[in-house]
Amino acid sequence: MGVNLAERSRRRDLRFGLMLIAPAVLIIVMLLGYPMGYAVFMSFHEWNDKLGMEHPFIGLDNYGQLLTDPAVHRAMERTAYFSVITVIGGVALAVAIAVLLNREFRGRTLARVLLLVPWAVPPVVNGIMWKLIFDGSTGVANTILRGLGLTDQNVQWLSDPAIAMNILVFAEMWKLLPFLCLLMLAALQGIPSNLYRAAAIDGAGPWRAFWRITLPNMRGALMFALIVQSMWSLKVFDTIYVLTGGSGGPAEGTTTINFLAYLVNFSNLDRGYGSAMAVGIMILVLVVAVFWILLFGGFRRKRGEAHA
Repeated sequence: MGVNLAERSRRRDLRFGLMLIAPAVLIIVMLLGYPMGYAVFMSFHEWNDKLGMEHPFIGLDNYGQLLTDPAVHRAMERTAYFSVITVIGGVALAVAIAVLLNREFRGRTLARVLLLVPWAVPPVVNGIMWKLIFDGSTGVANTILRGLGLTDQNVQWLSDPAIAMNILVFAEMWKLLPFLCLLMLAALQGIPSNLYRAAAIDGAGPWRAFWRITLPNMRGALMFALIVQSMWSLKVFDTIYVLTGGSGGPAEGTTTINFLAYLVNFSNLDRGYGSAMAVGIMILVLVVAVFWILLFGGFRRKRGEAHA
């Protein structure tokens, strides 16, 4: 009798819990599931607004075009360059800054507060700020260079594809670094200090303690940071749009794969091909996330075997 009552109570609690989360699930399905499903649907059709209202089914032709399109290949190369620097370089720099901010020194609180300033700047304002700094005519960068006597003429920063891409990398890292630093700092403060004292007694130096204690205990934060930063790097848009005036230039110099999908969808009005590109980006994001999860899972297994 008691077992039946407990089972009925458990089922009643389960139904009540499902009723509570049902509105949130419905909203998520409406806001995320429907648009994603509709994008997949369009990707299987020739859906070009310039060609009229007919949208014939073409199967996987749009996805086949992705594999052979030179514009996609060039955009993926630029995306890979941008992602490697902002993900690997950004997380590594965040770890270094967090280690410094985790130490006791005068003005540490002020330094931590100042670290939040770039994070408080809206993305569009961030892009406008760097565009004004590197403006070829009235930018602050040229004014400083002329004042130091390093040049006697204005440098057209955003007219050179390579320079423009590096400015984009710098602007994105400046904006996202505070979040990564706070994440790493929180992970550092969760490491017991007695581990470092024990390591010092055993004769371990700072570098060895960093590799043997700090990094292993930051594994979860590192994995989360790499996944989130990888997602952000693949879907970067606002800074590119503001820096280049919505063109992705100069000479496609800042056109990453996500920005190319925007141009195909809203400039070329090729909804079918653009949707296939968006679905490809979504799959790429999932693959990258799974890669980081498996990589850190492998590190965890190897470390467990070593301790065993």
